[in-house]
Amino acid sequence: LGPVSRSAAATRNVAAGDDLQLALETAQPGDEIVLASGATFSGNFVLPVKSGDQVIVVRTGSAGVSLPANGVRTTPDYAGVLAKIRSSNTSPALTAAPGAHHWRLENLEFQANRDGVGDIIVLGGSQTQTSLAEMPHDIVLDRLYIHGDTTLGQKRGVALNSGYTEIRNSYISEIKSSEQDSQAIGGWNGRGPFVIENNYLEASGENVLFGGADPSITGLVPSDISIRRNTFSKPLVWRSQR
Repeated sequence: LGPVSRSAAATRNVAAGDDLQLALETAQPGDEIVLASGATFSGNFVLPVKSGDQVIVVRTGSAGVSLPANGVRTTPDYAGVLAKIRSSNTSPALTAAPGAHHWRLENLEFQANRDGVGDIIVLGGSQTQTSLAEMPHDIVLDRLYIHGDTTLGQKRGVALNSGYTEIRNSYISEIKSSEQDSQAIGGWNGRGPFVIENNYLEASGENVLFGGADPSITGLVPSDISIRRNTFSKPLVWRSQR
């Protein structure tokens, strides 16, 4: 799911205050949805199902802005210029509809849910997803800065219950809890393949977890998982915050 030719596709610019969900719903395969640098979009957004196999890209606008290039891991230093997506409540900031496919998210910041509750990004259902046909697939998260609240933490950065998914060059931090298990990336009801490469992954529980709960799809076992060149971290300062 690398960069593809979009000579005939549209670029849909989304300014601060615009309806991001409407942009997601009306985008056509091959389009780019370009979010204004520094703008914040608050809600519970859903990647809808589209036809065909052309990728829709959602990214921060790069005109006049310095952003990490392809293959370069992002860091919190870019927070000032990234478009920001955050939940308006304790539900995920972003989910993928059952069967959604061919979406690519680049150079975006995902902020903590209210009170640090739940998952920030959810790809695939944990209980409602009972067949392979319902599983989102062909999704790429690239150069995303995903983080919990510095004080309250977060249960999980990405719930990975999907088909083919890549998480690359991203920075997932402040995923911590003194009351429950927490994971930067965790999945139990997705078949893969999964590529987790060149990320910074910070969690007080498991940095990456596959399993921990029974899948809702009978007989499913996550497989073809590649984990390469990541930094796993558990900051020692968290000990004084317990």
